[in-house]
Amino acid sequence: MLQCNMVFGRCNGRRSSTDHPKNRGRVGTDALKPCVTVFDNVGKSMPVFRKMLPSEMALYEGHLLRLSRADRYARFAGTVSDDVIKQHCRKLDWRRTIAIGGFIQGDLRAAVVLCTDRLLWPDQAELAVSVEGGLQGQRVGTTLVRRALTIARNRSIHTVHMLVQAENTRMRALSGRFGGRMKLEEGEISVVFDLPPPNQFSLGLEALEDGAGAVGAMLDRIQAAMPDRAAA
Repeated sequence: MLQCNMVFGRCNGRRSSTDHPKNRGRVGTDALKPCVTVFDNVGKSMPVFRKMLPSEMALYEGHLLRLSRADRYARFAGTVSDDVIKQHCRKLDWRRTIAIGGFIQGDLRAAVVLCTDRLLWPDQAELAVSVEGGLQGQRVGTTLVRRALTIARNRSIHTVHMLVQAENTRMRALSGRFGGRMKLEEGEISVVFDLPPPNQFSLGLEALEDGAGAVGAMLDRIQAAMPDRAAA
């Protein structure tokens, strides 16, 4: 059965574990503030970040299938085939999943998936990040993780888990930026983010970014249609 990183087993294709840290730190408020990012990617377009809908599963599957072999290994903590990815997408339970996508002209090029289980672990969650090669190194992953942590915080989730390959220096640096506590386990690093309770700032930030995502999606669709109009 496809499972997630460490706790619930729904994002990353790994067996679950009940090993939870006893000592908690806190992610500082500054780490959850929006960051200004300059992108230099395909078509010189700035990605639009927004929450995804269950009806967009085909876009998510297509994004995962486009990942390189190395990026698949980093995302799923192992080598996976196209069939495994398709099965993973079919088994995602959207009642317990929040996904945020990075879109360029309507195409999903990066995503973070936040998995929860309110029955077994009401204050715990896991996240998994995937960024296609053309956008790596441009702080797309940073933006996705920050937004996911804000959303988790606003749902009174206290602890978020993430699994990182030991050789993935970018994700290790990103985890440290947001106060993640890292522990090396059999060549993999388990990261734990301890979140403060929600407040007016975090709730307002999520609402603001939801609105910006909706506007950005409209502009992104217009931009995607412009080459077609020019060709006509």
